[in-house]
Amino acid sequence: MSTDYVVVGHFKFVDDARKAIISLRNHGLVPKTVLYSPVPNHDLEEELYYGKKRSPVRRFTLLGALTGLSGAFLMTCWMSLDYPLRVSAKPLVSIPSFVVIGFECTILLGAIFTLIGMLHNSRIPHIFSSPGYRPNFSKDIFGLVVRVAKDQAPGIESEFRSFGAEKVESEYVR
Repeated sequence: MSTDYVVVGHFKFVDDARKAIISLRNHGLVPKTVLYSPVPNHDLEEELYYGKKRSPVRRFTLLGALTGLSGAFLMTCWMSLDYPLRVSAKPLVSIPSFVVIGFECTILLGAIFTLIGMLHNSRIPHIFSSPGYRPNFSKDIFGLVVRVAKDQAPGIESEFRSFGAEKVESEYVR
């Protein structure tokens, strides 16, 4: 089944858009659905992402933090052994004195990897335009864009109209 059409629904009210999302979820079309909202709305997001896994950005953060911590301790141990300085009869590899550097590198690389993970998972920069986006989705209208096959488009259009869509469009995309 090829998804070569998008059906665009313009909803004025949140409840109408929410009902349409629930209907799309019952038909199994939520993975092919994009929601555009003029303001953040947690009810719509919860309905759209119901049952989906949590964001993988936290794994990027953990990977960066562990990399920073291990890299900092390895670097300081290597430097202490490469250029030995005896200070008040402490051992050359004195872990307590390396904790501050380890902490700082943990925070630094954790933050950098988090930024990279957020940009990667949100697909920023978004070079290509999204099919179905309309400028009024950023002003005062909630928009639902669903990628479907040609034979499913009329059914989705009628469902959007039955749930109170002010305007429903269908267009061919590659």
